[in-house]
Amino acid sequence: MKPSSKDIARLFLPMLLMLMPVLIFSGCKYKGAPNSVIEKTFPNGFKVILKENHASPMIASIVMVNAGSKFENDATNGFTHLLEHLNFDGTSTKSRIDINEGIKNHGGYINAFTRKDATTYLILMPSEFIDFGLDIQSDQLFGSTFPEDEFEKERQVVTEEIRKDYDDLNYRVEMFNDSLVFASTPYARTVLGSPKSIAEVSRQAVIDYYKSQYTPEKMLAIAIGDFNPDSMLALYQKYFGSRPRGTQSREVQINYSFPASGQIHYRQTDTKVSTITITYPAPDFRSKDYYAFEMLTMILNANETSPLYKALTEGEKPLIQSLSVSLDTKTEFTNMVVSAMTDDAANADEILKITNKSLQDMTSQTIDPEELNRFIVKAKVDEYLLEERLHYWGIIKAPYLAVGGYGFVKSYIDNLSAVTPEEVRKAAATNLSDLKYIATAVVPNT
Repeated sequence: MKPSSKDIARLFLPMLLMLMPVLIFSGCKYKGAPNSVIEKTFPNGFKVILKENHASPMIASIVMVNAGSKFENDATNGFTHLLEHLNFDGTSTKSRIDINEGIKNHGGYINAFTRKDATTYLILMPSEFIDFGLDIQSDQLFGSTFPEDEFEKERQVVTEEIRKDYDDLNYRVEMFNDSLVFASTPYARTVLGSPKSIAEVSRQAVIDYYKSQYTPEKMLAIAIGDFNPDSMLALYQKYFGSRPRGTQSREVQINYSFPASGQIHYRQTDTKVSTITITYPAPDFRSKDYYAFEMLTMILNANETSPLYKALTEGEKPLIQSLSVSLDTKTEFTNMVVSAMTDDAANADEILKITNKSLQDMTSQTIDPEELNRFIVKAKVDEYLLEERLHYWGIIKAPYLAVGGYGFVKSYIDNLSAVTPEEVRKAAATNLSDLKYIATAVVPNT
C-alpha cells in the first residue's frame, strides 16, 4: 500500500510542529528548500517540471501518462493496468532483469501505479546515476516490446490481483459506490477491469492502446531533487523531448450530471461491518468556492473536533466506528464523500439523517480563525515532508497533477491560506443549503 501524506505526517508531525513557527512565519528557508521551479514544454508536446531540492544527493523522476480506465471502454477495461505491468517486462534493448535489477543495482527505486485518469511511473536515483535511470524510464514508456511469454504471465498476475481485490471490503464498497455515483461515465469503470476482460484481451490490442496513449504530448514529468536545471533539461530532451509526437488523438469528453437520488442504495456482501457512503456535489476546482469548501471538508474530517463526528458518536452508543470526509476532485467535477463504518446496518438511515443535518448546520456556523490556521499549518507541514521524501511527493501529487496540471498543485497552499471564515460559511451556504446526495450502504448478508 502506498503511503499517504497523512501517513507521513503522522510519523514526523510532532517534531516538525515545534519548528513550524520558525519555518513558516519567520521568512527563513528550511534546509534543503527547493531553489527554483522550471516548467518546460518541448516541441513534441512533452512537458517537464524541475523542482530543485539539495537536501540529499538523490533525484526522483515521476512521469504521468494520460492512460487509465477513463480512456478505456467496456471491452478494453483493465488494459491500462495490465499495460503498466507489461512495461516492466522488457524493451528492444533491455530485459526485465535489466530494468528492475538495473535500477536497484545503482541504488535506485522503480515503481508505477495506475489510476482512473492517469498512469504514473517513477524512479528514485542517486544523482550520479540519473542518466542511467532516465534511459530506462524512457525506454519503458516508448520502447516496450511485450514478450509473448511475459504477456501470459502478467495476464495471470493481474487476474489474481483482481480476485484478491474482490475479496477486499473497501474495493467492493468503492465499486458499488462508483457504479452509482458515476453511472454512464468512464469513471464508473474499475482500474483493474474484470477477469473476463483480462482473459479476452489480445497482445495486439494492448500494443495498439500503448501506441495511441504513450506519446510524448500526453505525458507530464516532474523531476525533484539534487540536480543542475540545465543538465536535467538536456537529459529530458535526450530521452523524452526527441521522441516523435503521436499521430492519434483520443480525447475523452465527459458530460457529468450528479445523480442525486435522495435514498440509500443497499448491497449485501460477506462482511461483519457496514459501510455507509454519502456523496454530495461540490465546487469545481476552478471555482472560487473550491478552497473554502476544501477547508470545510477538513473541519468535518478532523476526528474528535469535527462537528459531524461528534454528532455521530455522542451518547452511550455511538452510531459509527470511524468517519472520513474528503473531496474527490476530477477534471470535470468535484464531489464531497462522507464514509462511515458502523457495526449495525440498521444505523444507516440515522447516519444519513444526522449527516445531512450537520452539513446544513454548517451553513450558519461561526468558524474560528484559529481553527482554519491549524489546517493551513498542517497542510504546509505535509508539503515540507513530501518535498523531503522526493518520490513520495510524486505519489501524493500525481492525482492532482492529472486533474489540474502543475498550476493547480503550485497554487494550492497559497489559495488555501487565503480562505477566510466567512468564505467557508458562504461556501457551505451556497453548496449545502439545498442538499443533493446519493448514498450507498454495503451491509452484511442476511
